[in-house]
Amino acid sequence: MDLLTLAGLIVAFTSVFLANWLGGGEVILLLNLPSAIIVVIGSLGAALAQSNLREALSAIKMLSWALFPPAIDLSGNRRTINLLAHKARRFSIIALEADIKALNNIFAMRAMQMAVDGAEPDLLSDRLHDEAERIRDKRGHCISFLESIGGYAPTLGIMGSVLGLIQAMANLDSPEALGHGIAVAFVSTLYGQGFANLVIFPICRKLSRYADLELLNNQMFIDGIHGIATGKHPQRLDLELSGYE
Repeated sequence: MDLLTLAGLIVAFTSVFLANWLGGGEVILLLNLPSAIIVVIGSLGAALAQSNLREALSAIKMLSWALFPPAIDLSGNRRTINLLAHKARRFSIIALEADIKALNNIFAMRAMQMAVDGAEPDLLSDRLHDEAERIRDKRGHCISFLESIGGYAPTLGIMGSVLGLIQAMANLDSPEALGHGIAVAFVSTLYGQGFANLVIFPICRKLSRYADLELLNNQMFIDGIHGIATGKHPQRLDLELSGYE
């Protein structure tokens, strides 16, 4: 679990509440359910309107990476490839079939299985590199969907403020109620900016880095398996793969 994500969100929101408290504001004024609904639900609805169901579901699933990132160990995977290269050089690439499941990576397992089955190494490498890029593109579409939520949030926050002001204007005969209504109205703008810049955009940046790391990991597996399939010396192969770390 990535506790740094939780810590970052807690620090960010604490700074807002602390600043409000130090400025003499009432904390209760920052808690407004209608504002949260129009910003969060409204932004999600706008993003859904521009996308499709599969992409939206994939994006929501990928959102879990913020707390539970994919386990990617470039150094460990490099050592695994090196061990497999030594075994293949000592025996043959066919001997690696028993080690395929030990890779513990669906992409690498499929690539190794293709190599063991006798796929032409250069063709295998080209096809897998294209597939790795397509996987990264799909991740990018998911991240773009989430970023669109953050893009709509500030606008929805302004709309919430306008609605709040409309309701506040109905109390012109009561100055006290009018002042309270205006204060609550601007909470929607705060929610829109906060939801976008304290939650959505930082998380999207983190997801983008994980997606880049996943691509790098897949490319390392491809080059490593290609080297094994072509009979490249394990030490030379390991030296070439060191550039991925």
